Amino acid sequence: MNTDIRQILNALPDLALLVRDKKVVFCNTAGSRMLGYDAAAKDTVLPVIDLVDIEYHDVFNDIWQGLLESGKTDFPLKIVGLNKSQHEIMFYADSVVEAAQDTIILYGKDFSLAKRNAAALVESEMSQRILKDAALSFLCICDDNGINYMNPAGLKLLEGEKEEQVLGKVFSEFVHPDYKSVFKKDFNLLSAETQAFPLKLIGLKGGELRVEMFVSKFRHGGRSGYLIEAKDINDLLLRQEELLRIQGVLKRKVAERTQELSQEIKARIKAQETVEHMTYHDALTGLGNRMQFVHYVDQDPSLQRDNGTENSTETCAPHKHCAVLVMDLDHFKDLNDIFGHETGDQLLRQIAGLLKEELVPGAQLARLGGDEFALMLPIEEKVDAEYCAQRLLMRMGKAFFLSDKEVYSGCSVGIAIAPEHGTTATELLGHAEMALYQAKHKGRSTYTFFDSGLKKSLEESSRIEHLLRAALDKDEFELYYQPQIELQTGRLIGAEALIRWHSSEGMVSPDRFIPIAEKTGLIDPITDWVMTTACTQAREWQSLLPGIRVAINLSAISFRQADFVHKVAEVLEFTQVSPDCLELEITETAIMADFREADRILNSLAELGVHLAIDDFGTGYSSLSYLKRFPVDKLKIDKSFVLKLDQNQDDAAITAAIISMAHAMGTKVLAEGVEEKSHMLFLKERGCEEAQGYFFAKPMPAEDFLKWCTREGTDRLKTVAS
Repeated sequence: MNTDIRQILNALPDLALLVRDKKVVFCNTAGSRMLGYDAAAKDTVLPVIDLVDIEYHDVFNDIWQGLLESGKTDFPLKIVGLNKSQHEIMFYADSVVEAAQDTIILYGKDFSLAKRNAAALVESEMSQRILKDAALSFLCICDDNGINYMNPAGLKLLEGEKEEQVLGKVFSEFVHPDYKSVFKKDFNLLSAETQAFPLKLIGLKGGELRVEMFVSKFRHGGRSGYLIEAKDINDLLLRQEELLRIQGVLKRKVAERTQELSQEIKARIKAQETVEHMTYHDALTGLGNRMQFVHYVDQDPSLQRDNGTENSTETCAPHKHCAVLVMDLDHFKDLNDIFGHETGDQLLRQIAGLLKEELVPGAQLARLGGDEFALMLPIEEKVDAEYCAQRLLMRMGKAFFLSDKEVYSGCSVGIAIAPEHGTTATELLGHAEMALYQAKHKGRSTYTFFDSGLKKSLEESSRIEHLLRAALDKDEFELYYQPQIELQTGRLIGAEALIRWHSSEGMVSPDRFIPIAEKTGLIDPITDWVMTTACTQAREWQSLLPGIRVAINLSAISFRQADFVHKVAEVLEFTQVSPDCLELEITETAIMADFREADRILNSLAELGVHLAIDDFGTGYSSLSYLKRFPVDKLKIDKSFVLKLDQNQDDAAITAAIISMAHAMGTKVLAEGVEEKSHMLFLKERGCEEAQGYFFAKPMPAEDFLKWCTREGTDRLKTVAS
């Protein structure tokens, strides 16, 4: 055992025992005197139970177990010293942290001694003075007649200044009314209590004092009395109250913070749900988006079965197949341009509601983007998907009422069916969109099923597009020129510039790549290149072929560009060619697509001084009435009429009528596709001014065209003139 602990225990005025494994291994000096230890036996190991009165053995065993578990407690115990002396001890126990396990220090105060000496102390003034000087807490001696003694500390607590203020008074006078019930018992009963009890006292000046009190009975010289000890617990209770207040504040703050955290968590959960909803839903219509649609379709039992992922022990899917229908509105861009995007959004929301009405159990609907919607439909036979597509076309063909406006839209539908057209959502969507593209190409307001030939065609278009994007940078384009002849004189008056593409895979026909260029937006840079190259060539030829005019075909898309007139002016400025040497050919379909805009553009071009011709005349609207408005110099009769002049009387009659009506309005006529001498003679006899075709020459590179003009074409032109 640590020597420092022994020294501390020896300094204590009361009994102190060091007990290990229920054996006394050390007793301090005060305890040795009390228990009758002599010097020789002082360090003798002694079972602590040997010091306990036999009547208290069971009590001690119970207490010991509690000491080991709690480490601190206080308890009364009757012990018997080695000298057979008996003592009533109030013990206080504490564990020894530095020592071995199960080691306890027992501090004890002998109350039996206080009881025996109380009467003597009353009689002894010197003893009272000792009590006055030594007692640090409330100490009072009284009997049935009143208070006989109160120490200075007690007098001060009761707000007194002199002993006479309290001597002779009954102690219960100082008890607070709320605690009077405690004193219904007499002092004799209170002295039997082994534990201190709480009490509230009232001082001489009305102040309240809260104490813990212990009453002991004593007899001396034929007189009996009571020793009252009390400990001021005002500060302790105030601290406890403050602690309770702080605990209350902490609990309130914890509750408030818990509520805040709860609200924050709820807000985060709601935000997460919002993010998830936005991830898988379309904000405008509330329908699922492409991501959700793909996930849903991939989970369809019919696709899982076809992919071999369905559990073989489970029953088959409730439907044999699933169909994916992709629907796109017809002319939705025009509707947005005319009525505004807000009206367009209203239409999309109405259509979403209409499509929801078409849903059957197991179906799924989504907005893929723009004006494109997708519908997954469980079906038994192909005809089920066809019937659904027909219903969509019928319902979409009816009027929609938007902000007091009656709007017609219509739609086109592409259909793909699993597993014939794909076994995943991505495949089915892609193939349905290919079929949709084909439906629009057919003329809109119809539906088309996907087929493998369509896929090959689209893949070929995609390949051509890829090559086309690099063609300008690689200088793969070339212009061929076909002579245009004045029929009455046989004189060369111009040439039509025709684009040719020498790709890395060989020559590509304009019929193949021009539609792709128009669809992808590549037609504009190609048109710019054609105009610049043709005008440059026309300027170079002026010295050898004075007054020759170059004709260029225009795409309807390029013609409708807002800055097209400005581009033509820039090309003329850049190439320094006379506007009279340039002729622009526009199809009548392109003109009539937007009558008013075409009128504006054609008049602006005419102001530049360039010549204007209507190409492929007779294949479109076939109306001459609009020529009165447009500054058109020439009509080009489509070759489909000219090729059969000597075989089909209707074509001959139409050709003759066009020539006659054009002349009546002061417009020249050029016939395309002249391949036979009979064609040339027919046109010449009916007054057609100009012609071009294989009878004169095929389209040629610029170098060959110049040779033809100076040598090879001379005989043929003489034939025309004669």
